[in-house]
Amino acid sequence: MRLFLRYQDQLMLLFLGVPFFAVIFSFSFFQQEWEPEHKKEYQFLIDMNTAPVEELLALPGIGEKLAEGIVLYRKEKGPFNDHQEIMNVKGIGEKKLNTVKPYLREFPSATSNGSIND
Repeated sequence: MRLFLRYQDQLMLLFLGVPFFAVIFSFSFFQQEWEPEHKKEYQFLIDMNTAPVEELLALPGIGEKLAEGIVLYRKEKGPFNDHQEIMNVKGIGEKKLNTVKPYLREFPSATSNGSIND
């Protein structure tokens, strides 16, 4: 039986092929070690009363028009008193508020004036 490749060609394939397949196998075998268990999530909080349009654009579901609408509402009506008031901005409803709420700073409570009343 005659082989298709010469002995030298077979040796060359052996020396080049084995390391190639070893590298491919090791990449596929150890891939789970390279992938992080949890994706890195960045936490940020935005103050709705001071954030410029650029910061508001970082909120999920807030586009340029909504960000400009929030800033315009603040200029016309003054600062927001609570998160629910943000729904007065045209285009922001309960669903959108629930989407962005984790990224909003809490408003200081109206009853906290620095003194403790028992």
